Amino acid sequence: MKKYAIITDSASGLEQSFIEEHDIKVLPMSVIIDGIAYKDGVDKSITEIYNLLKESGEGAKTSQPTIGEFMDVYEEVEQDDRYDSVISIHASSELTGTYQSALSVSKEISKPAAVIDSRIGSYPMRKMIMRAVEGRKNGETLDEVEAGIAKMIKNAQLYLLPHSFSQMRKSGRVSASQSVLATLLQVQIKLEFEQGKVIVGHKVRTKKKMISHVLQTLENHVKDDAIKTLAIVYAGHESLASEWKKNIHERLPNLNLVFEPLVSVAGVHAGHGTIGFGLIKGQ
Repeated sequence: MKKYAIITDSASGLEQSFIEEHDIKVLPMSVIIDGIAYKDGVDKSITEIYNLLKESGEGAKTSQPTIGEFMDVYEEVEQDDRYDSVISIHASSELTGTYQSALSVSKEISKPAAVIDSRIGSYPMRKMIMRAVEGRKNGETLDEVEAGIAKMIKNAQLYLLPHSFSQMRKSGRVSASQSVLATLLQVQIKLEFEQGKVIVGHKVRTKKKMISHVLQTLENHVKDDAIKTLAIVYAGHESLASEWKKNIHERLPNLNLVFEPLVSVAGVHAGHGTIGFGLIKGQ
């Protein structure tokens, strides 16, 4: 029985064991630190990348896979008789060109391809890929899986509390004036996704006020959006999330918490020490 191939990029944060077990083809993005490019999850593990970012991460950048690398993967699928079609899920097209590259190359093969702009990254994107894996296992059609993922895209959210305004400025995520002002005033900001773009969702003057705001936001999601699982993502060591784990558990004891590193291509822009919260409404 033939099946659809699953293709993605490393902004999904999939573990290597999961990739191998479920036959997923991952195009690694690159993290550029001190002028040296490391393929995410290939040349360096996420832990190693964050150690490098902590030591000399100022001005670090990211780059997407080349069009040639996309062509190699799609050609491999085209020639493999085990696959009759393709589902390709990629990070937000507002932040990287992986979706556009996949869409372009998919038109060069004869097998049907559903190329999906997740409009996000990290935990919510990983859950979309897991939905594709589940659909393939259950014998769903490409259209059925694509429709299921489309619902997830509408209900996905990722909040980030960036650690480094300087790094965000250098990576082009905030302007120089915003960075200087935020640093001088010691402003705490919460970033969120809106239509695939990263926007400033909330600004307060103290960390205490930000904690209160985030907890209230999460409580509203539990009450209004029936979220059952929250991913706490961290750019660095898991100990960065310990305070948040305690506060969230006290406020929302029935919420299932999972912990995972923030994908390094996001951590590069937000800075070592960033904390994030990923969720999909209704899940």
